[in-house]
Amino acid sequence: MAAVSTIAEDISAREFRNLDDLKESMDEAGSSFDMILLNTTIHREGDGLDFAAWVRRKNVKVGFVFITKSQEYYARAFQVFATGYLLYPFDVRELQNCINFFNQKTVFERRASIMIKEKGGKWGRIFLRNITFIESDNRDIRIHLEDGQEKISYQKLSQVESQLTQPNFVRCHQSYLVNLYFVDELAHNQFIIKDQEIPISRKYQKEAREAYYNYMFSKI
Repeated sequence: MAAVSTIAEDISAREFRNLDDLKESMDEAGSSFDMILLNTTIHREGDGLDFAAWVRRKNVKVGFVFITKSQEYYARAFQVFATGYLLYPFDVRELQNCINFFNQKTVFERRASIMIKEKGGKWGRIFLRNITFIESDNRDIRIHLEDGQEKISYQKLSQVESQLTQPNFVRCHQSYLVNLYFVDELAHNQFIIKDQEIPISRKYQKEAREAYYNYMFSKI
């Protein structure tokens, strides 16, 4: 990992010779590492992408940088929200840019939050990085979190929407806002987040689809 060690002294890196060893080192949530650098093909065609998809199902926050000789798998790297796709030979500064982009994005996402008044009058801070989607039920706002919790507040969905400072939040329905960071799939008229089906209404169809594809492109 000589290239990584030349970028910054505070980066801790481990090298693995095969995917099986790397898999064994991953914890159950797939969060053992902040960023993974790998080839698109390691033992067989596209197995690096298959591994990335496996990790992504466990952890939506890990970063991937693919370092490869071929542009063949660029589209698949896009599907797993890769931070970078570098072709040999590459300048180490390109890798530095990928790491800097990931770190800056991560810091911003860690700090961004909203304040809500929960039922009962208690005020609380919710970090945007933890919100998967938000739904409106009459005047109740249900904020669904990554860990399965729900926070309920009495206000309009538009009031919550005005506080969302990150472009990865998109309105897809009169009653729903989704965090594109957690979207597993865009179906014909719905977003899939884990086992949740979030409807996309006709009114928001074009806007929601454009936001989804723009967000994925921004990850490459």
